[in-house]
Amino acid sequence: MKLLQRASCRRSLCDFVGVQVRGVVSMTGHDRPTPAFIFSPENFRRPDLPNGLKVRDIVPEIASDDTLAGLGRLVHDPEDFTVAGKTFEITKWPQLGWRPLDPGTGDEAGTTEGDFEVQWQGDFFYGKNLAIATENNEYLDGLGALPELAETDKDADASSIHLWMSDYHPDGGQLFWPRQPIPFSVCLGPASRGDDIKPEDMRAFHVPAGKGVYIHPGTWHNGIYVAPRYTAGAPARFLTR
Repeated sequence: MKLLQRASCRRSLCDFVGVQVRGVVSMTGHDRPTPAFIFSPENFRRPDLPNGLKVRDIVPEIASDDTLAGLGRLVHDPEDFTVAGKTFEITKWPQLGWRPLDPGTGDEAGTTEGDFEVQWQGDFFYGKNLAIATENNEYLDGLGALPELAETDKDADASSIHLWMSDYHPDGGQLFWPRQPIPFSVCLGPASRGDDIKPEDMRAFHVPAGKGVYIHPGTWHNGIYVAPRYTAGAPARFLTR
């Protein structure tokens, strides 16, 4: 993976603008300050990424409970992670004033679930979250080349992916499970870094075919990334919860 550096869900513009997934992962960044990025539906789908971004390569690790410790878990069966089973984390509401929460409240929410589609179009890797009904559910999740070199009208043949942003969910975890048993990759950063997350804090993981990934609340992440051959002809679909 490659991270394009410029560096709620809370979102960070790579302070990342980039991850490359091949045998390596990368982030990209500018030496000079960049203007604030507005996460509108249009900018999600077609962000105006600057030229000349630096790239930080990230060596991927094989996902396991040991390597994912503190960030998430390897999933063998999505039904192992449910609110009913108390294995899917819901974060307790923050106490904003001096009045305490009533006992046993503040973490009683459930989950929504549905499909998350990903597809390569030339050098552009898109995601669409069908589990949520908002205008901000379609994203440019990454690029197979630097922004100034990326092309749409070509065969999808990327050997790596450049990631340009990351986010976290403060109020609950997230699960990704492939509808077909295909391998995929994720890029994760520790919740402990908070809004001061940097490209060098991120780690890449390859999830073996037939497995999924569960992400703890607060863990920095974005989507799931697959090789172009897995979206030839149709998007790859994942259960997300």
